[in-house]
Amino acid sequence: MSKPQVLFIGEPNRDLPEFHEFSAQFECIHYKITSKETLLEDLRGKLSKVVAIYGSWLGFHPVGGLTEDIVQALPDSLKLVTSCSVGLDGWGSEQLAKRGIKLYNCPSLGAEQVADLVLYHTLQSFRYFKVFEDNFRESGHTVKTRSLLQSASLDKQTGKVVLNSTDSSDYAFGHRLGDSLPILTPFGKNAVVVGFGSIGSRIAKRLHAIGMNISYVKRTRLSSEQEAQLLFPVKYYASLKEAAPVADLVVLSLPGTSETENLYNKEIIDLLPQRSRVINVGRGTIVNEDDLLAGLRSGKLSFAGLDVYAKEPAVSRELIERQDVILTPHIGSSTVENFNDTSIFCLRNIHDVILHGKEGLSRVN
Repeated sequence: MSKPQVLFIGEPNRDLPEFHEFSAQFECIHYKITSKETLLEDLRGKLSKVVAIYGSWLGFHPVGGLTEDIVQALPDSLKLVTSCSVGLDGWGSEQLAKRGIKLYNCPSLGAEQVADLVLYHTLQSFRYFKVFEDNFRESGHTVKTRSLLQSASLDKQTGKVVLNSTDSSDYAFGHRLGDSLPILTPFGKNAVVVGFGSIGSRIAKRLHAIGMNISYVKRTRLSSEQEAQLLFPVKYYASLKEAAPVADLVVLSLPGTSETENLYNKEIIDLLPQRSRVINVGRGTIVNEDDLLAGLRSGKLSFAGLDVYAKEPAVSRELIERQDVILTPHIGSSTVENFNDTSIFCLRNIHDVILHGKEGLSRVN
């Protein structure tokens, strides 16, 4: 008896014991998308008997996602599509549902890793470690580096630190970059976490651990029992607009939807305290990048830490060149542990749904 066919769009870790068990029960077809035309032809031909699709992090994005024409070409044998990502962009949830095909994503298995990245950006936003490191690598001298940076200035228009030709003869403690940029501790400062699900709550835990006061923005407030289970004090705001006046730091950790598009914009920036900071690990569309850059140029904002971008994978050249912006290439949850955990989650869903008729976990549609 032939084994059920599973189409792999992207590679799992084939060394996983769970994959070896899976491949003993299923015929695994590993497929690389080269063009939409070839994919459509193959779905109607050599891939016409697949019962499930394992979608890696990239999934169908090379051909614009699971568009209507691809969904219509999917074989009648197909029962479910799994995605290693928590994000739903480009997975055609509604179109799949119309064809009776179940879509499963992965819950926030990488929440801890995303929280780690936010902690990194937060420390950078107050302490400017990277500016010190870059200049230290150039000078190779601890005291000289601090002296040069203490007598430097920050060009708000370009976001670059401008060094004077000579360093100061005064002892430099390293507590400021020129006269305009004090180096501060995050301890005792106010962090507003926008989006307080699995990822947001873990971000808050990290930031509380370094002494920050935590406020959160969520559509529905946590119950008093849920807030108590956090084991640290929090303050609730119904909207970012309400929370903005107290935010020394805003952390955006919510999905990209029509409701959240351009949520962080000039109106919000104008309400923030002087020299506020922002970190975005949600979706690039949440931040109006033109307004963000204007806020940095004016000095209203002192820092931005970004892991996602409005026109990803492309990134604004000005963002790249500014030293008051720290950029990471969408790696919030990118660890071996999370790569393997999401693979195992998807494999188990396919196994349980196809072989045992179970409902499966984290169904989207």
